Amino acid sequence: MQQGSVVLVSHDGPSSPSGVAAGERSYRWSRSGTLSLWVQPWTDNAGRTFNRDKLVEEAVNAWMRSNAVHIVMVSWPMDADIRLYWSDKLPPSNPGVTMLYSSKSGRLTHADVFISIAPAPWDIGTPDRVLYATIAHELGHALGLPHDPSLSALMHPAPLVTSVTDEDLAHLNALVHGGA
Repeated sequence: MQQGSVVLVSHDGPSSPSGVAAGERSYRWSRSGTLSLWVQPWTDNAGRTFNRDKLVEEAVNAWMRSNAVHIVMVSWPMDADIRLYWSDKLPPSNPGVTMLYSSKSGRLTHADVFISIAPAPWDIGTPDRVLYATIAHELGHALGLPHDPSLSALMHPAPLVTSVTDEDLAHLNALVHGGA
C-alpha cells in the first residue's frame, strides 16, 4: 500500500523536466518564512461539502507543531506556495501524489498536492483518519520531506499510523534548521 509519490520538476532550461522518486532525498524551500497553502474548494454533485477542509486544517496544524514551518491559507491558487487539489482519478492504491517544482539551485519554489476524494481502503483507522493521514503525508512531501523507513512514521511509504508523529516533526525540524 504505497502512500503516494513525489516528482521533482526542475525549471533549469529548455530541456524536459526530470523526475525524482519519493524517498531519495529531502528538499528545502528556496526561501524561509511563511508558506502559503491554497485548497481547492470541493462539493459533490448535490452541492454538499464534506469535512475535508477540517482535515486539511488539522494536518497543517500538526505540521506547524514543529515550529519549523508556518503555513497560512490563501484564497487564490496563484498566491500559493502549495496548492492542494482533490481528485477522483487516483487509484485506491495511490491516494496521494505530490509534484515539487524547484529553482536552478534545486530549492523548492512551489508544490502541487493531489489527494483522492475517497480515502484509501486501508485498515489503519476510520475513513476520515485514513483521508487525514493521506493529506498529512502529502503535505509532509510538500514541505520537503522524503519517505521515512521507520514503520512508526507517518512519512513511511505505507504508513501504519494516522497522525503526524514526533519522529516526523523531528525530521522536519532537522530539514528546516540544517540537519537534513
